[in-house]
Amino acid sequence: MKSTSLLVSVFFALALPCAAIPNSVIGPVFGANSPLNGQDLTDQVLGKKLWQGEGRLPGEWVDEGTVGSSAQAHLLARPKLFDREVLLLRSTEREGRLAQLEATFVDAGSFFGYFDDKLPEGLTRRQMEEEMAMRLAAKQEEFRAGYEETLASLRETISETADKPKPKVVRFGKGRMLRVEPEEWKKDGLLIRLFAAENRLIRLTISPEGEESDGWLAPGLEEESARARLARYQSSVSREKGAVHVEGIKTVPQGYKPYCGLNTLAMAARHLGMMLDEDWMAVAAGFQNTGSAGGSNMVKLYHAVAAEAGVSLDRSSKFDLATVRKSLENGLPVVVWRRFSHERNRLHDKFASDPEAILPDPAMVDESSTWPGDDAPLHASVITGYDALRNEIFFLESWSNHDRTRRMRVEEMAATTYLCFAFLP
Repeated sequence: MKSTSLLVSVFFALALPCAAIPNSVIGPVFGANSPLNGQDLTDQVLGKKLWQGEGRLPGEWVDEGTVGSSAQAHLLARPKLFDREVLLLRSTEREGRLAQLEATFVDAGSFFGYFDDKLPEGLTRRQMEEEMAMRLAAKQEEFRAGYEETLASLRETISETADKPKPKVVRFGKGRMLRVEPEEWKKDGLLIRLFAAENRLIRLTISPEGEESDGWLAPGLEEESARARLARYQSSVSREKGAVHVEGIKTVPQGYKPYCGLNTLAMAARHLGMMLDEDWMAVAAGFQNTGSAGGSNMVKLYHAVAAEAGVSLDRSSKFDLATVRKSLENGLPVVVWRRFSHERNRLHDKFASDPEAILPDPAMVDESSTWPGDDAPLHASVITGYDALRNEIFFLESWSNHDRTRRMRVEEMAATTYLCFAFLP
């Protein structure tokens, strides 16, 4: 186990970002008062009519947009499958027909969130370390027990339901960092795949046999040529009066998780045509069950995602406007890791609601003293465009109900960025 001093250091490191960055504490799925909550849908999702286009799943579904030709949505309810409660049930449709169902049963990101339990007043530093270590150890043990019980239960119930009880292990994904080996069963022409990331995530997919994917790229994009891929990206670019926008990038809300670097990458990955979400990215990056991103290899993950999508990645500790423009003009997003402040966020929010308003020019109005400095909380954003005439950058955040495009002067973005990830063809 990690030393107690490291554990309490993690706690204090989280305190500022947690307080500074807005998040959704409880998502609509958890708060939905649906008649499907707790109802077992196994027989319905394994029914032939559903996959032949003759029926539909019940409940209220929320559109998540498209990846390639695949339209995704999630259910506003927490039903059961194979006698286990589902945290999130997601559907994928192609050409108007159900192509895949994805059920997440266990997710460490949702369970741990930001580990920021309040401590009693008057404790010494040593007492705080011991209290934090005890609380975290108890939470980790609770999660481990639930993970092992759920995995054993699912394996047993699926084996009893499938055509043959013994699964085979298949390979999914290309690069080493994103490659996984799910267990696979067959049931009346359907494939049931169980993905289990050791003590982090349990998820299964159901899809018609012969239509399954063997990687993270959306079906139809696996064999795409480099020229066709570039044309697809460039088709998302709009230009007007000196402004360049990459259209179609959707917010992937991070909720109450230390996942801004993951969710912004997920937003970029979806635009690149990858059906890869932030929860599996956390597994690939080596997130630990501590309620923080500490110890993970996020930078390596960014390069792995770019390679899996078939594009290049320019990583720099400086914000280079020429490189950023090159990415955007080719229809590719840019992710920046930057320093954050509430004051500046309120300003950017204000100007997002009025696209005609002109941001203050730092050459004319000395406001650089209000920009966040080296001791500010850290955050990640997705750049989706720029305005050469106004010297502005357009960007999106990974926060629920904040999917409006925001604007920032190039000078401020350059001064507050400490890592810039530019995807390039």
